[in-house]
Amino acid sequence: MKRTKNWLLTAFVVSVGLGSIGSVGHAATTDPQGFITQLKSPVMSVANQYKLYPSVMMAQAALESAWGTSMLTTQANNYFGIKGSYNGQSVSMKTAEYDSNGQLYYTTANFRKYPSAKASMTDNAVLLRNGTSYNPAIYSGAWRENANTYSAAANSLTGVYATSPTYGTNLISIIKQYNLNTLLDGNDSDNATDSESSSSSTSKPTVTYATAKYYGTSGTQMGRLSARHTSYVLYNHVKNTRADITKTSWKKLSDYTGQPVYLDMRAVKTDPKSGKKTTWYRIRFSSKASAKKYWLYTAGVTMPTVKYTSGTATVTVNHNLKGSYYNHVFNSPYLAKAQGSLSKLTAKTYTADNQAVKTQDGYKTTWYRIKVGSKKYWIASTEAAASPQYDYVVYTAASGTKKLSSKFSKYNVYNHIKKTHFDQKTLKWPSGSKKGTKVTVDLKGIKTAYKTTWYRIQFSGNKTKYWVDARALQ
Repeated sequence: MKRTKNWLLTAFVVSVGLGSIGSVGHAATTDPQGFITQLKSPVMSVANQYKLYPSVMMAQAALESAWGTSMLTTQANNYFGIKGSYNGQSVSMKTAEYDSNGQLYYTTANFRKYPSAKASMTDNAVLLRNGTSYNPAIYSGAWRENANTYSAAANSLTGVYATSPTYGTNLISIIKQYNLNTLLDGNDSDNATDSESSSSSTSKPTVTYATAKYYGTSGTQMGRLSARHTSYVLYNHVKNTRADITKTSWKKLSDYTGQPVYLDMRAVKTDPKSGKKTTWYRIRFSSKASAKKYWLYTAGVTMPTVKYTSGTATVTVNHNLKGSYYNHVFNSPYLAKAQGSLSKLTAKTYTADNQAVKTQDGYKTTWYRIKVGSKKYWIASTEAAASPQYDYVVYTAASGTKKLSSKFSKYNVYNHIKKTHFDQKTLKWPSGSKKGTKVTVDLKGIKTAYKTTWYRIQFSGNKTKYWVDARALQ
């Protein structure tokens, strides 16, 4: 069977509209305890038959089906989001997928339709036992003869059964919250060694792991190994977020300071005791998505620098390009995920409220944060995707003194000529300004489109320089 499992696939096709349990034969319920009670018998029967952990199977069913409320479950008794057909039966539904660049898109796919919840459990158990055509043992980490604890079985599914880095952690959380290990697995020798089970025959300290929030990325984003990178350890998961995390020694790698690394995920870890937050990157040493991945603390990576400036500008977007707009500046320390195609930005202009200048390997690029409806996105200007609209000015040197006219207070003073820079600011006239006050002039600007003249002036004893319309002077 072709392996087509996606992380929380049913979450994308969930309708949360509940149907009658009796009429469709599934466990749709808003009550998790009711869900567990109704599925206890088929889960225990199937899991024990195939030598799997019933607690893990129940947690998967709950997680994948949104406690039995997903449209896929209510209409097809499909608790695990498995595609294809079952005995010739299937349902067609809209689902979310990710392309090779990590960009989300929607498509329609066929999913298996089962006659009962037990049939869905059995089909999933067969998948876990038989694996795929290209790797029959791909799920062997979940087999009871290979996993001494339910938590080991749950964690073995992370990155294999589902791509989410928190998949195993989420399953374990459900098992603990509803005591599924005691309720379903029984007190056998395997469970007796599980330090996370209340039925343990030996008293072991409870381990509280750190939590992490993960942020995916789009495209190829890169950093470089910092001069201090060997001071930090490479892990297969973010440090202290789960059991059995493994390390990789730098001695096994041909690493060097400044070496390019490819980044496909950022994590913000929260310490369970102090609440301190730290940032981690998942890196690989090849542009190939199949290359081995490692988690590294942020100080081990040198990222491009970004300088942000608040302001305002009217931005014209070239929606004929094939590029994207993002939730952050692309390849910034936050990393960025595409939010849509430029072709969807069909308005003539957008308002920008923030400008970012990114410096990467000595090369500077400018980005603007634009407002689209109620949301804000980042778009590049250097790729001709966006261009701010400013008034054109011809500048010439000037010198001498002028006086404030009788109408000076009707005009504002600015840090730049009005509508010529992103960080445009309206300033206040200095205290004591009045008609006849002398000012020094050092620069002149003419807006050719409007044929208006501006001067940059400075008051005696004041270091600030102001731009003002020539009509405020005499």
